[in-house]
This record gives sequence, structure tokens and C-alpha cells, in this order.
Amino acid sequence: MSTDNRELVLKCLEFYGRGDLDAVSPLLCDDYADHGLPFRTSTKAEWIEAAGKLPHAELRIDIRSVVAQGGFVTLFSHRWLPGGALDIAVADIFRIQDGLIAERWEVVEQIPVNAPNPLETL
Repeated sequence: MSTDNRELVLKCLEFYGRGDLDAVSPLLCDDYADHGLPFRTSTKAEWIEAAGKLPHAELRIDIRSVVAQGGFVTLFSHRWLPGGALDIAVADIFRIQDGLIAERWEVVEQIPVNAPNPLETL
């Protein structure tokens, strides 16, 4: 089950990173809750609407670590926009229910210019 959950989250991020929200939608529960910024949504429909306003085509996601255990998947990544408008380290926690992503939390750390990358050792 953990392997399936890990693959579910990675597939979701792959589609999200391409801006393919139509492909992301069937991977989420209808009452999907996203507690992270900029979303703070409580349904899949709200999340799709909010995600549609973001610059997916420019966003770069470098996944550094994925850990799946039971109904949870934790993912550590480096995300940035070319040109330096965004450069962050992110820890996401996904809760999986009945084979779909039910909930997500995140912790974000801004990476200061010229600072060592906190994810470099992962």
C-alpha cells in the first residue's frame, strides 16, 4: 500500500508540475483539504480553481526525498521560479484515503540568496 501511495503522490506532482489539472483531479478526494499556502481549500473544486491561477509552466520542482508509511506520504523538495522570484525548500505531508489524496499540509522555508541549500544533503 505504501508503494502505491508513494506513486500516487509522485504522479499527482508530475501532473501538477505540468499544469495538467484535469489529470490531477481524479487523484483527489471530492472533499480534498489543502492546508498549505496559497490554497487553504476544503474541496477539490476549490483547489482546482485556486491551482488554475498559478504559474505551473514556470515552476521547477526538484524532489529530494519521498517517504511513504501507512496512509501518509512525506515529500521533501526544492521549488523555484527561474529568475529568483521564488526559491523555497518544502516539506509536504499527504494523507491518502481509499486510494486518493485526501489532505495535504506543508512547511515552507525560503532559501536566502547565496545561502547553502537546506536540502543539499538529502
